[in-house]
Amino acid sequence: MRKRTRTFSSRLSNEEYENLNRAITKCNMTKSAFMRMIAKQYLPKERPPDGYDEIMSELMEIGNNLYRIANIGSADMKELSEQAKRLDKVILKINEIFTVPEKMRLGDEKWLQQRFGI
Repeated sequence: MRKRTRTFSSRLSNEEYENLNRAITKCNMTKSAFMRMIAKQYLPKERPPDGYDEIMSELMEIGNNLYRIANIGSADMKELSEQAKRLDKVILKINEIFTVPEKMRLGDEKWLQQRFGI
Protein backbone atom coordinates (compact mmCIF):
# COMPACT_ATOMS: atom_id res chain seq x y z
CA MET A 1 0.00 0.00 0.00
CA ARG A 2 1.21 3.49 -0.81
CA LYS A 3 2.35 5.79 1.96
CA ARG A 4 1.41 8.93 0.06
CA THR A 5 -2.36 8.93 -0.16
CA ARG A 6 -3.01 12.69 -0.08
CA THR A 7 -2.95 15.03 -3.05
CA PHE A 8 -2.28 18.74 -3.08
CA SER A 9 -3.28 21.33 -5.62
CA SER A 10 -3.07 25.08 -5.65
CA ARG A 11 -3.99 27.97 -7.92
CA LEU A 12 -1.15 30.27 -8.87
CA SER A 13 -0.78 33.39 -10.95
CA ASN A 14 1.33 33.11 -14.09
CA GLU A 15 4.20 34.84 -12.31
CA GLU A 16 4.01 32.54 -9.28
CA TYR A 17 3.84 29.50 -11.55
CA GLU A 18 6.89 30.64 -13.55
CA ASN A 19 8.85 31.35 -10.36
CA LEU A 20 7.98 27.96 -8.89
CA ASN A 21 8.93 26.15 -12.09
CA ARG A 22 12.20 28.07 -12.27
CA ALA A 23 13.05 27.03 -8.70
CA ILE A 24 12.15 23.40 -9.40
CA THR A 25 14.24 23.40 -12.58
CA LYS A 26 17.25 24.86 -10.73
CA CYS A 27 17.01 22.00 -8.24
CA ASN A 28 16.62 19.38 -10.99
CA MET A 29 13.68 17.81 -9.13
CA THR A 30 10.13 16.84 -9.90
CA LYS A 31 7.37 19.12 -8.63
CA SER A 32 6.29 16.40 -6.21
CA ALA A 33 9.78 15.88 -4.80
CA PHE A 34 10.27 19.65 -4.46
CA MET A 35 6.98 20.11 -2.58
CA ARG A 36 7.63 17.09 -0.31
CA MET A 37 11.01 18.53 0.64
CA ILE A 38 9.41 21.91 1.44
CA ALA A 39 6.68 20.15 3.44
CA LYS A 40 9.40 18.43 5.49
CA GLN A 41 10.89 21.90 6.08
CA TYR A 42 14.05 21.36 4.06
CA LEU A 43 15.49 23.89 1.66
CA PRO A 44 16.19 22.19 -1.68
CA LYS A 45 19.66 22.79 -3.10
CA GLU A 46 20.25 23.85 -6.66
CA ARG A 47 21.70 21.23 -8.98
CA PRO A 48 25.49 21.13 -8.65
CA PRO A 49 27.38 22.87 -11.47
CA ASP A 50 28.49 20.96 -14.56
CA GLY A 51 31.66 19.04 -13.89
CA TYR A 52 30.81 18.42 -10.23
CA ASP A 53 30.57 14.63 -10.62
CA GLU A 54 33.86 14.44 -12.50
CA ILE A 55 35.68 16.52 -9.88
CA MET A 56 34.25 14.43 -7.04
CA SER A 57 35.25 11.20 -8.81
CA GLU A 58 38.77 12.51 -9.28
CA LEU A 59 39.06 13.55 -5.62
CA MET A 60 37.82 10.16 -4.46
CA GLU A 61 40.28 8.40 -6.76
CA ILE A 62 43.11 10.50 -5.29
CA GLY A 63 41.94 9.57 -1.80
CA ASN A 64 41.85 5.88 -2.67
CA ASN A 65 45.37 6.11 -4.08
CA LEU A 66 46.60 7.83 -0.91
CA TYR A 67 45.10 5.09 1.26
CA ARG A 68 46.61 2.38 -0.95
CA ILE A 69 50.06 3.99 -0.75
CA ALA A 70 49.72 4.41 3.03
CA ASN A 71 48.80 0.74 3.41
CA ILE A 72 51.82 -0.39 1.36
CA GLY A 73 54.04 1.44 3.83
CA SER A 74 56.50 4.25 3.34
CA ALA A 75 58.88 6.37 5.38
CA ASP A 76 56.34 9.15 5.87
CA MET A 77 53.26 6.97 6.32
CA LYS A 78 51.83 9.09 9.15
CA GLU A 79 51.83 12.26 7.02
CA LEU A 80 50.34 10.39 4.08
CA SER A 81 47.56 9.01 6.25
CA GLU A 82 46.80 12.47 7.65
CA GLN A 83 46.60 13.91 4.13
CA ALA A 84 44.20 11.15 3.08
CA LYS A 85 41.96 11.95 6.06
CA ARG A 86 42.15 15.64 5.20
CA LEU A 87 41.08 14.86 1.63
CA ASP A 88 38.12 12.85 2.95
CA LYS A 89 37.00 15.85 5.01
CA VAL A 90 37.22 18.13 1.97
CA ILE A 91 35.15 15.69 -0.11
CA LEU A 92 32.47 15.54 2.59
CA LYS A 93 32.41 19.34 2.88
CA ILE A 94 32.03 19.77 -0.89
CA ASN A 95 29.18 17.25 -0.92
CA GLU A 96 27.50 19.05 1.98
CA ILE A 97 27.74 22.44 0.27
CA PHE A 98 26.33 21.25 -3.04
CA THR A 99 23.94 18.41 -2.26
CA VAL A 100 22.69 18.25 1.35
CA PRO A 101 19.43 20.19 1.85
CA GLU A 102 19.33 22.76 4.65
CA LYS A 103 16.72 22.58 7.40
CA MET A 104 14.33 25.56 7.27
CA ARG A 105 13.34 27.58 10.30
CA LEU A 106 9.60 27.95 10.76
CA GLY A 107 8.35 31.39 9.83
CA ASP A 108 11.40 32.16 7.71
CA GLU A 109 10.08 32.68 4.19
CA LYS A 110 12.98 34.88 3.12
CA TRP A 111 14.86 31.82 1.87
CA LEU A 112 12.47 31.52 -1.08
CA GLN A 113 13.23 35.07 -2.16
CA GLN A 114 16.95 34.84 -1.55
CA ARG A 115 17.46 31.43 -3.09
CA PHE A 116 14.96 31.26 -5.92
CA GLY A 117 13.58 34.77 -6.42
CA ILE A 118 10.05 33.72 -5.50
